Amino acid sequence: MMAYQSSYPAEIVVDPEVVRFFETFYKISDTPGALDEYIDLFTEDATFILASKKVSEIIPLRQSMWTTVEARAHSIPQIFPFGGGSHEYMLYGTVALGLKNGNKGEVEWAGRSVLEKSATDGKWRMKFYQIYLDTGATAAYEN
Repeated sequence: MMAYQSSYPAEIVVDPEVVRFFETFYKISDTPGALDEYIDLFTEDATFILASKKVSEIIPLRQSMWTTVEARAHSIPQIFPFGGGSHEYMLYGTVALGLKNGNKGEVEWAGRSVLEKSATDGKWRMKFYQIYLDTGATAAYEN
């Protein structure tokens, strides 16, 4: 499977632009310093639940995510739309971490995403994004 490529249920047609959005989202997510590109993947009123909410709080969260991490690589083998024509998705994946202290690890995660297509530029963006992961597992690699 190509990097960032996911499987979708065969019986549900997913807009190819949405497929590309998710591939681009995780590629940018794994790129240190790509803050502006990352923020552009969210609507201005987006909610991001991991440790913060709203776009203005995504910036400090995004910066802090790279404090102890040297490299990050997401793998998203499965994305499940809530039905044909839905813009709401459940995601399942792993993230491999290479830490600045030399430790490496991999953590499973799941997420819920609601996308919205911009009337202005026609781009898909995250309106809602919630990640479920064991932060204790990630903290264990930092020590």
